[in-house]
This record gives sequence, C-alpha cells and structure tokens, in this order.
Amino acid sequence: MKTIYLVRHAKSPKDEKGIKDWERPLTVSGIKKAQDIAQKLYRKKIMPARMISSHAFRALNTALIFAINMRYPVAALEINANLYEKKASDILEMLQKQDDSISSIMIFGHNPSISSLWNQLTGKKSEELPTSAVTCIQFKTDKWSDITKFAGKISFTESGK
Repeated sequence: MKTIYLVRHAKSPKDEKGIKDWERPLTVSGIKKAQDIAQKLYRKKIMPARMISSHAFRALNTALIFAINMRYPVAALEINANLYEKKASDILEMLQKQDDSISSIMIFGHNPSISSLWNQLTGKKSEELPTSAVTCIQFKTDKWSDITKFAGKISFTESGK
C-alpha cells in the first residue's frame, strides 16, 4: 500500500508590493490553521515516511509548521523546487520515481496543481483543496511507479472546518 498526503500551503496574502510570488509569507490566520490541522494529524498518529515541500516560502513554512507539530524531524524535510509552478502531471511523475521502500509521502504544494492532482488521482470533479487542507490518498500497490490517475481512494480530508 502506498499513501500520498497532499497539502495545499497555508493562507498567504496576494500581490504584496515588492515581494515576488515565491517569497509570499503566511498570514497569521494561515499559521494558526496549519498548526491546528497538523496537531489533529499528530493526535491521529499520522506520520508520513517522507515530507517534500516546494521551495516557495509559503509552502516551505507550511511544511515546517506541520513537521514541528507532527514531531517529524525537520532536518529530514526535503525541498523540491520542481513542486513550484508545475503541472499535476509533473508532480505525479516525481511521485512515480520515489523509492519503493518508502510507504507514505506528504507533499506541500500550490494550487492549481495540488487540487488538480487530487482530482486526477481520485476521479473527483474539479474540487479545490482549501488552504492548509490535507487529503490522504491510498493506492493498492507496492510500487510508486504503479500510481496512476483514478486509482487512488481518499482515506480522509482535513480542512479545519
């Protein structure tokens, strides 16, 4: 069984003057919501074997909030610039190349690609993950290369509502 946790970065302000898109910070409410959701996952004893984040400030900070609150070793958090401004198919291809000894991966990324990947993997119809939300998708396979569109089953989605 392979498990993917897709996390959309926490809320961040849009279009701040003098700040490039990848430098956008998190809002106070975004930080709080990310902490709340990460703590819920920790209480449920959810611990991915690997966490991979986009290099963009808002995604990386969301990943750090999750790692700290879930007691995941921060030094083990992987940063992957290929998660920023990529298509869902690019993220899927990256997942398909993961080491099969890893059973679960948590990805911290951006819309529209994170929601698009969620829809593609599960057959959902154009739903969008809210900021800070995490969805868990499971696949009946032992090989990451076997992860395909429409093959995943949603185990849970936590959006803090």
